[in-house]
Amino acid sequence: MEADDAVFDGILEKVGNDGRFQRRFNLIFNMGAIIFASMSYMSIILALNKPPHNCHVPGMERFNISDAEMWKNLTLPREEDNKGVLSYSKCQMYNVTEAHLQMHYSEWRFQESDIINCAYGYDYDRTYYDRTPITEHDWICDKGFRETNIFVYNRFGELVGTFIFGQLGDTLGRRPVFYFSVLIITAGRLISMFTASIYVVFCMAAVLGSLTSNSIFQAPLIIAMEVSKSERRGYISMMQCIGWTTGLCILPMVFWATRDWFWALMFTIIPIFLFIFIPQYLIESPRWLATRGHYKRSMAELRKIANVNGIRQLPFDERSLEKLLSHRKVETVYGMASLFTGWRMARNTIFCVVCWIVASITYFTLVLLSSRLDGNPFLNFLFQSAIELPAYKIGQILSDNLGRRASNSLAFLTATVICIPIVMIIRVAEYEYIAIALSIAIKFCVSINFFAVNLQSIEIYPTCLRQTGLAFAAIMANLFGIFGPYVVYLGTEYDVRYPFVVIGLLSALGATCASFLPETLHQSLPETIEQAQKFGKKQKFWSLPKKPKTEGVEIGQEMEEGVRLKDTDDDVR
Repeated sequence: MEADDAVFDGILEKVGNDGRFQRRFNLIFNMGAIIFASMSYMSIILALNKPPHNCHVPGMERFNISDAEMWKNLTLPREEDNKGVLSYSKCQMYNVTEAHLQMHYSEWRFQESDIINCAYGYDYDRTYYDRTPITEHDWICDKGFRETNIFVYNRFGELVGTFIFGQLGDTLGRRPVFYFSVLIITAGRLISMFTASIYVVFCMAAVLGSLTSNSIFQAPLIIAMEVSKSERRGYISMMQCIGWTTGLCILPMVFWATRDWFWALMFTIIPIFLFIFIPQYLIESPRWLATRGHYKRSMAELRKIANVNGIRQLPFDERSLEKLLSHRKVETVYGMASLFTGWRMARNTIFCVVCWIVASITYFTLVLLSSRLDGNPFLNFLFQSAIELPAYKIGQILSDNLGRRASNSLAFLTATVICIPIVMIIRVAEYEYIAIALSIAIKFCVSINFFAVNLQSIEIYPTCLRQTGLAFAAIMANLFGIFGPYVVYLGTEYDVRYPFVVIGLLSALGATCASFLPETLHQSLPETIEQAQKFGKKQKFWSLPKKPKTEGVEIGQEMEEGVRLKDTDDDVR
């Protein structure tokens, strides 16, 4: 049957593909739920912020010294920090013995041999935090890798969870995967709150809480994409991006208000759990049900959409729906291996994955750095998050006009160029605010990248592999993203320029790969693996996408023709 990929689009036109149901669904699940999901997911980053610290050296009260800076000057050696500036050591002190305390401090003379590791605990700058796991359990200096390792374990949890739940989305369904995602991320964060004193258990809870950090976003997004007209895909993706960014902007304010990691986590976790109690508003994708041969359930979900959209009578019923669609063979899918069936589909998968890896490493490196730069960590985090809102809007405009391919490539290229002046000036104190502004500009670019590559990932794969394709890209991004926290560690502990050198090189690679992905703007979603294998074959490389003159197939004509052909075939048999 000709124009087979437009059949379900025509069905959706009759039930309403841009009506009240779609607006309500997106408002609740692609904005409301995403606000709280992003807060739950990213809360661990602010909870594990490492406040400025030095060795605690007792004895200041003996000399009636009230100036803490003076006492540091007497008891702490100096060392170069990550900007090349000589400052007080974070993890070492002079060996102030009882003999020193018996004499006046003006007589103290220390040699390099008198420098020892912190012997009496640590003093933390509590300007912004009263309590964190790091200040409670001294995860610094010889235990400094604990914080970095937890971020790595988080990425590992995302990798494993995305592999499992990404494929479950295409086999078990999008709806149950969303509910599993909510339950698991809630359980993981709650366990973390009560186990910080037991490092191994805390790490296990961090992994648990990150298992569904991708599927909780993907499931409602894919449902919305599959029940809406193609022109709304960019808008739907932007709504979820707005929800994500809104959550990130609220998150630092919660931490700033509570000043306590335990209660901040509590206030950011409970709201997402409440979405379990509104199952009447979450449907299963009727498009996915139809591709699996579940026509009765597909028809039931279509009726729900039609009722909310004010359509009481449909021009087809379950029997005619089955006759129209049952000529489609339910394809055999071999999980993620199916993403590499055919040269073109394999090439698209590889380029798409590279773009995900570059965007992911860049994004989370900047997020981790934002709360570890000088100044107010909450405002730094807020400014880096707030820039995403205009970025996503501009990303939508560019993606819907220039196309997904050009938007993705240009954003990567711009990020590459911005890294050059940052590397040149970031160690100069007078240019600190310029460097911060330029790093925010990179965050602006990478937000556009995420918007564009997310759309491309959804649009280049067939229905039977759509969530699997997204999951595979996220898995590879998390696998390579494991190195991101170590890049940040190099920047915070050794040289602040290192992260931006890495970001610049990766962005150049991303720009190259993005330019070879097929353009998906104004293209129908591929329904079968065969269609995905041919997707973009006839596209010109140096051209802007044009809106097709004819859109879709008239459902009435298609319905009549499909039923007639099906009945004729039955009679012949």
